[in-house]
Amino acid sequence: MAKIEKYTKISYTIALILILIGIFMVAFQEQYQAFGTGFINIGSVIIVMTFIKARRYRNGPAKDERTIKIGAYGLSYSWLITLILISLLFWVEEFEIVQLTVKEVLAILMITMIVTAKGIQWYLFRKGDIE
Repeated sequence: MAKIEKYTKISYTIALILILIGIFMVAFQEQYQAFGTGFINIGSVIIVMTFIKARRYRNGPAKDERTIKIGAYGLSYSWLITLILISLLFWVEEFEIVQLTVKEVLAILMITMIVTAKGIQWYLFRKGDIE
C-alpha cells in the first residue's frame, strides 16, 4: 500500500511541475507556446491517469500466479508477433513494395506492440488459464 501512495504523490508532483512549466512557457515565452501547451496537456494526462490508477488499486493490485502468467504469455506473444512484423517490413523494404520512413516504421512497431500485448492479455484473461 505504501508503494501506491508514494507513486501517487510523486506522479501528482511531477504533473503539477509540468503544468506550471507549461503555464510559464505560455505566459512568458511566445516562441515556446506550443511546447507550453504540450507540457500542460502531459501534466493533465498524468493527473487523470494517476487518479484512475489510485482508485483502481485502492486496496492493492490483484496479483496472483494466474495474472502474472497471463501477463508474461501476452508479452511473449506480442514480442513474437512484433519480430515477425519486423521481418515482414524488412522484406517489404528489400523488394521496394512500399517506401516507408523511419517514423512510419517506428509508429507501426509501437502500435503493434501495444495493441498485440493488451489484446492477447485480454484474450487470455477471458479464456481462463494457460496450459
